[in-house]
Amino acid sequence: MEIFKRDSLWQKLCIISGLMLLMAIFCMLFFTANIEIKDFDLWLHLGVGGHIWQNGFHVPGSDFLSCTIAGKPWFNHEWLFQVLVYPLFKTWGAAGIINMQVTLVMLTMMLLLFLGYNRGKQIVSLLGLFGVAMVYQTRFTTRPDLFSLFFFTIYILVLSSYLHKKWSLYFLVLIQILWANTHGFFFFGPLFAAIGLASEWIKRHISLPYEWNKVGRLSNDEYRRLKMILGAVILACFVNPQGIQGAIYPLKVFFHLGESQVFFDRIIELKKPITFGNIFSIKQFLAYKILIIVSFLSIVFNRKKLDISALIFWIIFLLFSLAAIRNLVFFAVAAYLVLVTNMVTLQVKDIIPVRLTSKKFGYSISIFIKVILTIWIINYCLNKSLNGYFDFDTYERKMEFAGGISLRNFPYKAVDFLVENKVKGNFYNDFNSGAYLVGRCFPDIKVFIDGRTEVYGVDFFSTYQKTMEFDDPEAFEELLDKYKINGAFMNSTLYTIPERVLKYLYDSEEWIPVYFNHDAIIFLRDVEDNREVIANNRIDFEDYVVPRMDLYRLGNRKVSPYQHIFRAFTLEALGLDDMALAELEEVKRIAPYKNDIFKLTAKIYAKRKNYEKAYENFRIAVVLAPGNRGLRHNMALALYDMGNYDYAKKQYRKIMEKWPNHARAYLQMAKIYAREEKYDPAHFFLTQYAAFPPVKTKKVFEAADIVFENGDFESAKKFYAIGLKAEENLNDVHIKLAEVYLKLDKKDEAGSEIKKAIKLDPEDEEILDKIKELGFEVNSLISGKETVFIKGE
Repeated sequence: MEIFKRDSLWQKLCIISGLMLLMAIFCMLFFTANIEIKDFDLWLHLGVGGHIWQNGFHVPGSDFLSCTIAGKPWFNHEWLFQVLVYPLFKTWGAAGIINMQVTLVMLTMMLLLFLGYNRGKQIVSLLGLFGVAMVYQTRFTTRPDLFSLFFFTIYILVLSSYLHKKWSLYFLVLIQILWANTHGFFFFGPLFAAIGLASEWIKRHISLPYEWNKVGRLSNDEYRRLKMILGAVILACFVNPQGIQGAIYPLKVFFHLGESQVFFDRIIELKKPITFGNIFSIKQFLAYKILIIVSFLSIVFNRKKLDISALIFWIIFLLFSLAAIRNLVFFAVAAYLVLVTNMVTLQVKDIIPVRLTSKKFGYSISIFIKVILTIWIINYCLNKSLNGYFDFDTYERKMEFAGGISLRNFPYKAVDFLVENKVKGNFYNDFNSGAYLVGRCFPDIKVFIDGRTEVYGVDFFSTYQKTMEFDDPEAFEELLDKYKINGAFMNSTLYTIPERVLKYLYDSEEWIPVYFNHDAIIFLRDVEDNREVIANNRIDFEDYVVPRMDLYRLGNRKVSPYQHIFRAFTLEALGLDDMALAELEEVKRIAPYKNDIFKLTAKIYAKRKNYEKAYENFRIAVVLAPGNRGLRHNMALALYDMGNYDYAKKQYRKIMEKWPNHARAYLQMAKIYAREEKYDPAHFFLTQYAAFPPVKTKKVFEAADIVFENGDFESAKKFYAIGLKAEENLNDVHIKLAEVYLKLDKKDEAGSEIKKAIKLDPEDEEILDKIKELGFEVNSLISGKETVFIKGE
């Protein structure tokens, strides 16, 4: 009797410690969900929501936000989210949006708690819920995804616990209608019903191993109701402003994912969460990886009493999450539900084949884990509460989890300038700024591109990327004329502005800079509509004065003078190196330990061919950031440019040891050995470089040209031949080989290479000009330029 009382006491302590952990988990979520607004796409939703409210709740079926795809069909399946957030923001500002996020997060987690909480196996429920909470925080971005996860959880709750109730059909139809007008993941609703039906059909008609045919079986009434639910929720998908097209559009997007690889490569949230490079890393998505392992083990240990619907559910959402970072939280919920479902029928002895000496020992272990995890959560929240940044406008520290808008993340001053000066027209802009411009400047400004990747499509997104790379100035000018662009907005808050497009705008006489600061630079085209704004705000950089920080007001606070740094990078890109250095001098006054000082100073000295000074600054930058591969490469490059090949080779060997897949290091080693006329190691390293796709012929030529210039034409032939491994510009390789053969007095072989070059692209005028320079004539025939005649020398 005394032992029973002790066990009862320990059991109570175990439950109490679990409730403490549960409270800690919910407090952590409440705290972290109050994160300030950082997401660019929210502004697009606010802009569209305002338009819908102001136009009698008419949901446009085509694009009206951009100057590039205006009129293109747009199936806006998020309109209900947009008409909700707009009045919240208009009435309560950022607090209204953040409170909505907190409410959704807490409701979703409460539903999950209700779904999976098991007092007898409290530790499993709480650990699973903790895992979901940690993954969930990665999606606190105030997007319609939050509603998708909420509806996702409601569906699972109803289908798993209330399918026997008649109201389940009507309730899920209502949820499906709301979901179909809130977010594109609404097809999960019918998918859940389909998984349930497919699983039940298999259990009834196919002989399965172990007890799979019996576990989770539905009654005939439930089976019939589930069939009705599937049909009803499919029909509910069509209740949207675009009808059939709106209902099937997400499926079209899903089945064309292969064509959208360019988005997955460029947009962070669409990248794969697990790659060969990070699969064993504990720094990236640790909670997600643990949930994969633990939920998988629960399936293995419970394999005899497995519900195949849970298995199918787990597999589908695992694959879904592996496709993109944005999908992780959906798998986290699926893993949690599978875990708690499997643990219902599992005992400790099924997992750990060691008999515990007493219940007291089991309770004490459980209490210990819960207390430790509770303490960890408290410490985690305390550390998070320190997250913040210095606000240069107020000279005060801004806390990240105190709500509001993260102005540091947005080019708010630049957009204030547009609003205050009532600037109108079609604007060329970077991808990130499009949504923000829509939210704050529509309808006065029509954007070039924004975050609606599925609307713009792969081809246009690729066109946009080419404009940023600025490989073809004439094509860029044609685009500006085609879309009647009269303004250019280049955001510098998140990334440095692409140098070539920035320099083009600055050097052009018809583009006038009217705004410049740390957050952006704005150019207006010199046209009638812009004349007044240009006259009042034209920037003459010769008069530019670096803003000075009040060090007395700053005191001894350690800050990152990002505003000066961002301006310095933009000024350097414009070619205004002296002004960039002046900004960096101010950075030294404020924070002399900043790596960017030395990185940018070194780049400027390298441009001026003062490689010794460039090396000195890159060396300090590497000392401050020893793990930065790019800085170490640039330091080695400065040594190479100085002609200090021995030390350059030492640095590149260190790079190859630490980053064996850094292709540029192998290329530089090839160039160094070529300079030293050591062609065997040079050829070896160039071959190593070519093993890393995509191979660029121009890079291969950097090493091969050195050999050619040294006069060793036999060796040069082998070097140029490596360029044949490239996937583009192969005609250039054949031209180079022809030039080598001519030097070797092998005209027939040279002619053969010329024919290959022409065959690849018979219409390339640049190639034809090179052929003529080499002393060849091209005879044009009806079938194309194929016949090559050698001129007499």
